[in-house]
Amino acid sequence: MFDAAKHLAYSPPTHVLSMKDIGLEDSPISPVAASEPFPLLSYEGVLEHRRELFSPTVINNCLHSTLPGSAMLRGMAQRYTPFIQSFWNSSELLKIVSDIAGVDLVPAMNYEICHTNIQLGSEGLDGVRATPIEPPMVTPVTNVKGKEGSIDEDAGYDNAIVKWHKDSHPFVCVVMLSDARNMEGGETVLMGGDGKTMKVRAPQMGSAVVLQGRYISHIALPVTNMPERITIVTSFRPRDPTLVDETTNANVRDESHLSELFYQWATYRLDVLAKRASILADTLREKYAENVKRTDNEGKPGMCRVETVCFEEMKAWAEDQIKYLQQTVYEMRPLQQE
Repeated sequence: MFDAAKHLAYSPPTHVLSMKDIGLEDSPISPVAASEPFPLLSYEGVLEHRRELFSPTVINNCLHSTLPGSAMLRGMAQRYTPFIQSFWNSSELLKIVSDIAGVDLVPAMNYEICHTNIQLGSEGLDGVRATPIEPPMVTPVTNVKGKEGSIDEDAGYDNAIVKWHKDSHPFVCVVMLSDARNMEGGETVLMGGDGKTMKVRAPQMGSAVVLQGRYISHIALPVTNMPERITIVTSFRPRDPTLVDETTNANVRDESHLSELFYQWATYRLDVLAKRASILADTLREKYAENVKRTDNEGKPGMCRVETVCFEEMKAWAEDQIKYLQQTVYEMRPLQQE
C-alpha cells in the first residue's frame, strides 16, 4: 500500500500561473490557473502505478478507445488498484494538490482517480497489453513516430492528441509515467482570455502539473519521438460543499461504464446536497438560539416572536438546490440524447 516516504518525491512548483496571468477572470473557487511541472512520484511510485494500471484485470475491464491514436484506462481505482486508491486519497497527496490549487480539494469521484491516457504506437491497442512495468528509457537518438505525426502549429494544433476542451471537473493533477527526458512535443496548450495560447511544458517522469481545467480551454499535443507516452489524470473538486460545483459528465459519458459512473455521480451529488442542507439547518438553529436569548425574558425556546427564517433567502437557496438536482439528472441522460 501507499507509503509517503517511499512513493512520494515531492518538491513544490517553482511557479504557479494565476487566471489573470492568462487573461481570465478568477473562477468561483480559485484564482489559480496552472502550475509549472513539479516532482511528485518517486521512481518506486511510478512503478507501482504502472504495475497496477497495466495488469490484465485492469486492461480487460477498464480499457477504452474513443479517439484515433490514443486509448485510455478509466474507473479502475476502487475495485482493481488498491495502491492507486490509497495514494490519491491520502492526506499527504491531498495537501500537496490543495496547497497548489489554493483550495481544499478531494477526488471528484473514485471513478475519476487515475484516468490514464495512452498515446498508441504502431501496434495500436495490442501494444497496450504489452506495456512494461519499467518505463522504456529514451535516448536522444530515439525516433519513434506516433500516428499523429508532427505538431503543426500553423494549422491550429490540428494534430493534438486531445482536442480543445474544458475538463469535466474543477481541478486535475496530471502525472507523467513515461521517460520524457528527451521528449519532443507533449505540451499542454492553454487558451488565454485574449485568444492567445500559452504552452505549459510537459512534466518529466514522476512529475506533475495541477490545472484548473474546468475553466480553461486546453489541448494536449502529441509526442513524436517516444516509444510511449503515458499520463495519469486525477480529477478533484472542493471539499467545501457550499462552494460552486459546476462539474459535468460531458467529457466522460461515452468512455465509462455508466452503471458505475452514475451511481458514484448520484451519491456524491446527494451527499453534497445533504451537507448543504445540514449546514443551513445548523445556521438557522444558531440564529434561532440567538433570537431567543435576545428577545425572550426567560430565554426559553418554543415561542420565538422574531423572524429566524428569511423567506427570500430560503427561496433563493431552494432554487439553487433545485438547479443542482436538475443538473444532476441531466448529466445522467441516455447517450442517444447527446
